[in-house]
Amino acid sequence: MAFMRENRPGGLVALKTLLESSTPEQQIEACLFEAESDIGGTFNYRSYQNAELVSSKQLTTFSDHRLPLDSPDHISLPEYVDYLRSYVAKFNLDTHIKLNSPVIRVERLPDGSEWKHRVSYLDGTDAEEKKERFYDCSHIAVCTGLHVEPNIPTIPGIEHINGDVFHSSLYKDRSQVAGRNVLVLGCGETAMDIAYESIKADAQSVTMCFRTGFLSFPKSLSRFQVFGKTFSGGLPIDGLITNLFETAYVHRAIAHSRLRWFVSDFVIKRVLWFLTGTQAGMNQHVGGLPQERLGRAFVFLNKSNKAMPYLNRPYQKHNPILACIGNRYIDPPEDANSNRVVDTCTWPEYIDDSGRVHFQANPKRKDWQRLKNRVIKPDCVVYCSGYKQTFPYLDSAYPTASDAQIRNIIHPSHQDIAFIGFVRPGVGAIPPIAEQQAMWWTALITGKMAMPTDPPHYHLLAAKTSRIHYGVDHSAYMSTLARDFGGAPGLMELYREHGLRILLIYCFGASFVTFYRLLGPFKSAVAPEIARTELAETILRRGILGDIPSFKIFESDKVFAFLDIQPLSRGHALVIPKFHGAKLTDIPDEDLLEILPVAKKIAIASGATDFNILQNNGRIAHQVVDHVHFHMIPKPNEQEGMGISWPAKESDMDKLKALHEEIKSKM
Repeated sequence: MAFMRENRPGGLVALKTLLESSTPEQQIEACLFEAESDIGGTFNYRSYQNAELVSSKQLTTFSDHRLPLDSPDHISLPEYVDYLRSYVAKFNLDTHIKLNSPVIRVERLPDGSEWKHRVSYLDGTDAEEKKERFYDCSHIAVCTGLHVEPNIPTIPGIEHINGDVFHSSLYKDRSQVAGRNVLVLGCGETAMDIAYESIKADAQSVTMCFRTGFLSFPKSLSRFQVFGKTFSGGLPIDGLITNLFETAYVHRAIAHSRLRWFVSDFVIKRVLWFLTGTQAGMNQHVGGLPQERLGRAFVFLNKSNKAMPYLNRPYQKHNPILACIGNRYIDPPEDANSNRVVDTCTWPEYIDDSGRVHFQANPKRKDWQRLKNRVIKPDCVVYCSGYKQTFPYLDSAYPTASDAQIRNIIHPSHQDIAFIGFVRPGVGAIPPIAEQQAMWWTALITGKMAMPTDPPHYHLLAAKTSRIHYGVDHSAYMSTLARDFGGAPGLMELYREHGLRILLIYCFGASFVTFYRLLGPFKSAVAPEIARTELAETILRRGILGDIPSFKIFESDKVFAFLDIQPLSRGHALVIPKFHGAKLTDIPDEDLLEILPVAKKIAIASGATDFNILQNNGRIAHQVVDHVHFHMIPKPNEQEGMGISWPAKESDMDKLKALHEEIKSKM
């Protein structure tokens, strides 16, 4: 029935979604074509040394195949490619994938034909001679994504560079920039990474050029001090925006006006100043965007901030007010103690015959004022200028991604052609969006939903002259698609189906794709357990920062305590270490020192005379949330509090003695 082009995450999840939707009454066959010899696309073939995902594992992974709970929040690109391979293996997708088979042409078949479309591709099963073959189908999903063809802006005189000039897609490791005078063109996440890697490779100089600016924010909130107390944990920022009143139960007029975005911007800017002395970004003292473009409604967050200490160094000033109250951002010691600088400036106007870069004059920019008389003669220029989308294989009669007016997926008159993965979230990740798009399109072509006609309110605001017009707000876009295909859960329906705990997890969780499989046409049997464990844990960690309502009763540098919202008795409380670990054995001893003293204080404060202290480790031992927590449960009478069954057994004393010696020897 369907054909997918390219074995990137979007292609894999579209293939799996379609195949799982096949029924005896409506059978779906699908084939996915990949030009390369392996899966992974950009994550595999455009990866470079020390590259990590800037989106968290909780948000990036697909709805029903998750990374291990003990894996880090942000994984390397090779680890993500391994995850994609495991996804293919788990759902037996390999038999539907043709590797080494680049598509060369897609064209419509004549009216009256059995099928609508003919796909011409080069069959890569014979390594010596690729033969052109055909595949006829009824539907097409184009899943090549946004990062395929490098975008190379024209810079007059670039040929005068005495050295290497290449696009970031060709950057692989530090040896390419070691000892060089590096000019980085762009200020996105890859530009930040390469600037940082250049410093670490002992480049002679590093200069980063950009036209307007950027909004820097670390992928994890950590390393800052408030009123003298240091927060050194790591909280992925892409899980901070909650569903309740953000995407669920938002009046249409508010959604249309983007009012909630502007309100959150107003608050965030003031919090940023309070923490780091600047509203331009998190500890960002150069490269700030114009005020009229600074905010969630306009820009893509730059979550690679490793280079920021080096960019800030010439411009960061001492703030006596914040110093007095004990607020500051803490750079990693290795970077804070360095005297190296990444210079920034305006975009190059031209490069003269000697190889010197002349920058566009902009007296309003302090970095141009600083560099306007400096001679910059790079011998290594890296275009970190993004990608452009082209579709040379599509016949001119077909629409392209820019024509996909309906939810950025289809053209209204071409519902049989979908573009999966051709939007970019301001804060978020493309793979889960691709899964949501795949469910949306599958529901459409299988008759589970009608084509929506209401106007969207999820686009980021962009000027007509902007190069990128496919920016979306992640949570608003995910919620819109879910409402279309019936996967956005109503609160009462969710409560009746899954109970209060999952209802609260959904309300205070971010727009994780798993939430949209709790109910509706793509309901998954594993979604409730993922919500109760991994996704609940993101809320528990966020609650430590106090940005959702919680009944906190104690907090120190290492411990947090709060009342249980589903208590077994009056005064039932939880005490948790701030250090994240799934089991007791994962927590350092020094982070456990306060736990029992705090539990003791809570027991006394609650007036409990009889109580239990409970701590579970692992599913079989009744652990539900994968973050170590201790219950203090008052036992006021036989009916309330904790009930315990204790099936004691007679012991073999010889075996008990042997066990005693074994354990004692390991202590």
